Amino acid sequence: MSRLPPSSLESLASKLSRTPAAKSVPVKKCAKKKKGPILSRVPIAYDSDKVPDWFVDSSSQFKSKPDTQEVPADMTKIDLVFSMDCTSSMSSYIAQAKQSVKGIVDEVSKSEKSDIRFGYVAYRDHPPQDTSFVTKCCDFIRDPSKMKEAVSSFSAQGGGDGPECVTAALHESLNYPWREDAIKIVVLIADAPPHGIGCPGDGFPDGDPNGLDPIEIANKMAEQGVILYVVACEPSLSGYPNAHDLMEGLAQITEGRFLPLTAASLLPDVIVGGAKEEASLQKLEQFVEENVAKMEAQNMADEEVQAKLGELIKAKGAKTRQVNLTDIYGDYKKENVAKTAEAKCLKSARTSWTPLEQPAMKMVSQRTSTVECDAPVSKLYNRCKKKCKA
Repeated sequence: MSRLPPSSLESLASKLSRTPAAKSVPVKKCAKKKKGPILSRVPIAYDSDKVPDWFVDSSSQFKSKPDTQEVPADMTKIDLVFSMDCTSSMSSYIAQAKQSVKGIVDEVSKSEKSDIRFGYVAYRDHPPQDTSFVTKCCDFIRDPSKMKEAVSSFSAQGGGDGPECVTAALHESLNYPWREDAIKIVVLIADAPPHGIGCPGDGFPDGDPNGLDPIEIANKMAEQGVILYVVACEPSLSGYPNAHDLMEGLAQITEGRFLPLTAASLLPDVIVGGAKEEASLQKLEQFVEENVAKMEAQNMADEEVQAKLGELIKAKGAKTRQVNLTDIYGDYKKENVAKTAEAKCLKSARTSWTPLEQPAMKMVSQRTSTVECDAPVSKLYNRCKKKCKA
């Protein structure tokens, strides 16, 4: 896909990402584990982890007071949480995030006239698969230098079996102290799926040991207006059966995006592009909500509402900006992705999945581009409906 003439924001992202493309990450093998009770072990930190004392194990432990900082009316509020796998196979992505985060925060704030708060969830796995930590959470902060310190605090170490505690990380992200009127984005950067999707040798074959469910969490995110961007580190993620179907389905539930990366150097483009896309969509959400309420009061059917909404948005001349990546999946069938997005829990999704060959990825050199396109009527309508359920 050819690159459009870059804006100043895209130029910065390009400069940040001028590092050699990361080597393909080998697919993790799921080691077979003996079944047994969850072991209680004292956490053992890796020597290379230098965790500041302002990190806590759970977002429920944050002691911050409600955000009362005044923000000018013409500024867009953005709350952005990185949730990143910090196990050994993620070294190149963690390194790129360390290099990029300060510039990303600075430039998104300037270009989008935004007040941005930035959070960070580092995760590994439940013991006994990993005994350093399950999650470590940094509360929302505005200081880019402090955020860079947060991302730099963790090395890529450990991990145990193949799947990781993705569900726990999503749970912590959901429970951040989000501002009600902010664009709320979680960027999940992962090369392995959560426990419980059927991976041979999964240390927790029944799923999260604390009873959390990734699909239930994604539905709660949708109700609260939290948008999930899944950055899939390939080819590792799709090496796990059904991982692609689940992870893209989670993003679909929140009306977010599933973005496969084959090189860590593209990470800045993806995150900057995602923030820009959500900023452009937020400007339309109130317009959509007001008009949907009027049409539903007239007992119009869903199809009629969407059709009329499309006409109104087109007449308004509304456009959005979307980040695109070179396709690497070809004609991979999406029926299991759709089933995941419609499911109420992981168990029901697994029961509904049809056996499919995993994506036959084309490990081509990827490029990103940000394009202006018509506003996505169905996405805006679905977001509106999910918020109404909250």
